[in-house]
Amino acid sequence: MVLNVLFVDFYDSFTYNLVSLIRDQGQHVTIIHFDSYGEDIERFWKDLQCFDCIVLGPGPGNPENGFPDVGFMEQLFVRQVDLPVLGVCLGFQLMCKSVGCTIEQLPSIKHGQVYDVKLSSGAETAGSLFEGYPSSFKSVRYHSLHVNCKNSDVSRIVPLAFTDDEGGTVLMSVQVANKPWFGVQYHPESCCSELGGKLIENFLKITERHKQARVRASESSDLSTAQGVIRNLDQTIDKSSIYQKQDLQAQNIQIEEIPIEPCTLLALQICNLLTEPFFLMSSSTIHENRGEFSIIALPNERSTVYTHYDQVHRTLVHQWRDQRITLEGFASAAETGLSCDGVDIINQSKHEFWKTLGTFMQPKMMANNPDIPFIGGLVGVLGYEMGQFTVHDREGKLVPDAKMVYVENSVVVDYQKGVLMLISLNNKFPENARSAVMKIVQGSKPGTRLPQLPDGVEYDITMPTKESYVRAYNKSQSYLNKGDSYEVCLTTQTRVVPSKRIEPWRIFQTLICRNPAPFSSFFEFTDIKPGHSDLCLLSTSPERFLKWDADTCELRPIKGTVKKDGNTTRELATKILKTPKEFGENLMILDLIRNDLYELLDVVTVDELMSVEEYATVYQLVSVVKGHGLRQAPYSGIDLLQHSLPPGSMTGAPKRKTVELLHDEIEKELNSHISPTSARGVYSGVTGYMSCNDRGDWSVNIRCMFSYDNARTWRLGAGGAVTVLSTLEGEWQEMLTKLESALQVFQN
Repeated sequence: MVLNVLFVDFYDSFTYNLVSLIRDQGQHVTIIHFDSYGEDIERFWKDLQCFDCIVLGPGPGNPENGFPDVGFMEQLFVRQVDLPVLGVCLGFQLMCKSVGCTIEQLPSIKHGQVYDVKLSSGAETAGSLFEGYPSSFKSVRYHSLHVNCKNSDVSRIVPLAFTDDEGGTVLMSVQVANKPWFGVQYHPESCCSELGGKLIENFLKITERHKQARVRASESSDLSTAQGVIRNLDQTIDKSSIYQKQDLQAQNIQIEEIPIEPCTLLALQICNLLTEPFFLMSSSTIHENRGEFSIIALPNERSTVYTHYDQVHRTLVHQWRDQRITLEGFASAAETGLSCDGVDIINQSKHEFWKTLGTFMQPKMMANNPDIPFIGGLVGVLGYEMGQFTVHDREGKLVPDAKMVYVENSVVVDYQKGVLMLISLNNKFPENARSAVMKIVQGSKPGTRLPQLPDGVEYDITMPTKESYVRAYNKSQSYLNKGDSYEVCLTTQTRVVPSKRIEPWRIFQTLICRNPAPFSSFFEFTDIKPGHSDLCLLSTSPERFLKWDADTCELRPIKGTVKKDGNTTRELATKILKTPKEFGENLMILDLIRNDLYELLDVVTVDELMSVEEYATVYQLVSVVKGHGLRQAPYSGIDLLQHSLPPGSMTGAPKRKTVELLHDEIEKELNSHISPTSARGVYSGVTGYMSCNDRGDWSVNIRCMFSYDNARTWRLGAGGAVTVLSTLEGEWQEMLTKLESALQVFQN
């Protein structure tokens, strides 16, 4: 029997993990947001008759706040809905409040912590929600609030489970007496929760029995009407793909392979000899599954450039260094939208920008060389404000939020295989670039002298004040305690102004040698005029955001940091990183990422759970999440990229609510010394490529610096995850540690 399940989403970042447990049972799930019906409760009540049960998901907020946080969902219980209901976390609290319980602050808040859940006597009997359960099992808690039923009519509440907390016993599950209404405070969908699938299986069995017992005279005659209602509601949340995938054909492209001795300085040496512009995505450390390749992308006059300004909802499209375009004309076109020779101006939202990229890339996709990471395609930078829920306010200077360049010629260095490849989509790899490559490959071994910045340059460095950081930290803790967020990724920005301009390439070489990382990037966008860039990014990022091929994708979230010094061993770092605070930080983002993938894919796995990785200046806690079945899905890699931005490791959870709090309240004053808005810009965005052979790889823009004014001024971002287990001094020092990894190049 296939059941029709209505899932009510409170804009949580764990929703689709729970939905996946239901779909794994072969049931049809229709998802709506709690405010999808506005205030039209009568239409909602009518549509409910088409479903067999209701699941009220988790989410931020407090049922005591009423309509702003939960809409009219409490009316499900006030009006005595004749359907089985399962409430999880917020949904559980909402159900309990409706029958007289009070919702109170939890004495000891739990976000991302694993606890033993113990069943009440008789809770595991046949036909119950916990049928087949042991008397105790482990599950993950994400809650600042809890249900107090001591002052309610306890005859209406049947306690099913509890946990022992520092403040005493905390209710973990109940049933409303004489009703098929159940709830759990813990999160059965977390990857560290036990028996989550069993809970859903038992609830669906209860639903089946309830459905068989229901007698509705109109049931058979209204079947077609019910199916129509469900089909319409299934479209409530847009899940359309950016473009329709087609069967790919192989194309004739030029690939020349040259054996090499693997060395991470090889790509740098090649770039030093190039006379044409280049972008570099370089691994300066070699590891299995990260840092296997370096890619040099070579734009030319055939390269199409896409620049999006979300402040004015506008995209400019032109060819690389089109001689008809002037710097003044391009800037005016971006600001005003008025015509400019050589530039196509598209007035569009960032959502439509993704459609523009997809329309451009679709006919260029091919079935060539699926084992090569990049054969040509779009490369570039996507800022934080290109993500979902983010806003780039109009105040302040107009700056690009995205720059993507189509590249036909590239050099790919495979360190694992010891091979360098010269690749050309148009079968015309530039001879001068090939000559530069051969000089390095056939020349002497790389030198060991580290590059330095020029002497005699002074640097005006402006950091956020400790006082402003304290205020932002305290605001974060306030929202965490109220249940509006589980984790707040609080970030700062620092400005560096050299007394004279230094070439970005020289700064990058210094940075990459002092802070080697698997996902280093050099992007100087001189797409209008040589020697002038409206965006330049220098990154030594340790964090992969998203990699994909035709069938799978991978994310490697980093949360949890320990600074390396003379006394820090890997063993000690591991001990620190496995404490409840660091564990909780990583788990929350890990579950958030699973949710983002489950929204588009059916199979998601956690292939590494909180491994400790060593970098030049820090130890980090890293997990690996993979999505499978992309080949059969209607979605492509660009859908996954758009849908998952901004990176959860740079926002916190739940993503939507936390992003809003960061923008509206927390970071505005903290970074006012940089900008009058809360925009992060390039920092916290991603950098990488979409290759024509249906592959992509993107890193998170951290441990980086960027400039919007031709490298006269640099901005550096740094931050960390604030949780209820954080300390002010600990977070401040972690922020400084991360800032130092990039700032060090200006301080010696």
